[in-house]
Amino acid sequence: MTLPTIPDSPLWSASGKRTVVMILLVLALLLLFRIRILLLPLSLATMLAYLIEPLVKLLDQYVPLPRTLIILLIYLALVVLIISIPVIAIPPLVSQSSIFISNMPRYLAQIGPFFNEPIVLVEGYEIPIDELPFDQVFASLSTNLVNIVQTLGGRTLTIFSSVATVTIATVGWLILILIISLYLVKDHDRLFTTILNLAPESYRHDIHQLGSQISLTWNAFLRGQLLLCLVVGMIVFLAATVMGLPNAGSLAIFAGFMELIPTFGPVLAAIPAVLIALFQSEVSWLGDLMSPFWFGLLVAGIYALIYQAENYILVPRIIGYHLKLHPLVVLLGVVAGASIAGVVGILLAAPSLATIRLILRYIYCKLNDTPPFTKGHEVLEPVETAVIPKLPLLPEKRTETAEEVNSARDSARTAAQHHE
Repeated sequence: MTLPTIPDSPLWSASGKRTVVMILLVLALLLLFRIRILLLPLSLATMLAYLIEPLVKLLDQYVPLPRTLIILLIYLALVVLIISIPVIAIPPLVSQSSIFISNMPRYLAQIGPFFNEPIVLVEGYEIPIDELPFDQVFASLSTNLVNIVQTLGGRTLTIFSSVATVTIATVGWLILILIISLYLVKDHDRLFTTILNLAPESYRHDIHQLGSQISLTWNAFLRGQLLLCLVVGMIVFLAATVMGLPNAGSLAIFAGFMELIPTFGPVLAAIPAVLIALFQSEVSWLGDLMSPFWFGLLVAGIYALIYQAENYILVPRIIGYHLKLHPLVVLLGVVAGASIAGVVGILLAAPSLATIRLILRYIYCKLNDTPPFTKGHEVLEPVETAVIPKLPLLPEKRTETAEEVNSARDSARTAAQHHE
């Protein structure tokens, strides 16, 4: 009996392998371009999974329930929270924001006469700003500024007001984000191990280390930034309440939201509070004890003190130094992110730049034949709060060399001839 001859499978050359890789890379980029509408929900689902994962780990340690049931209960509570927020929080926020926006033209109109008189510091000492052309410059800017504030404010209020009556498409996207994030939380160990086993064995350690550093960066930003928003918002609310500033809730929410904008967010958050202090000082018990100028200066100083405490106390303890970037780099990243992805690009500019820095550092080290994970940069153990775990690799089929393949073919042919 003659056994069928095993056909020879030609081995790919190095140039052929590079060609196939390039073709697959181009096809992958084309596919990403075609499904770019899914990139935003995938990004939001991944961020949501990052935020929920620590809570799942904490409850899994102390609650005698299966992990899957804990995850389902957390997402059920999240759905209830999403439904209740528009009913409870948005109406008073819309009301306070509407009052502030409607008063903005009056605030700006009152700034004009402010430049027509000198600023009296104490009796006998004053700043002669009336001799400077500030009034002319402000007059040319105030009209455009009023239009911008009213336009943006009107759109913002429209968005807030329509949250309770969202379209079916919005609900569909929200459900998709929740489902994707649920699976990411539930099966991220398996997903990461599968992706890791696709890489060549010699590069798996590098991929794991680089992935751990990137995960630590995004973990520090997402969870740390959320905590910073809550802490700064509460501090601003308490400070505004103690000083008697109106719209303390809106100021706190605005300050917390501005924390998401790197470098420039705190400055933007202080502007509404200073304007209110300048032109509604009589409403505050503290502002009634001093002139509007000094009350506005006091509010600006309190905001500066809050954000200095944030930079030197809160940020190092909550976020650390994983996102420490030069302000010019952050500015360019914010501009680029706004042009690429709008508001989401602005919010994610800092962690994206930090991730690119890690990848470029790895490439630079490999090009210069230096160790990419030296002491101080190497992550020897996985971060406890990071999504990426350190898992045993799945069994992988060993890749045979060309010599072993040819030897096996010769042996098969010899055995077939001997059998004949």
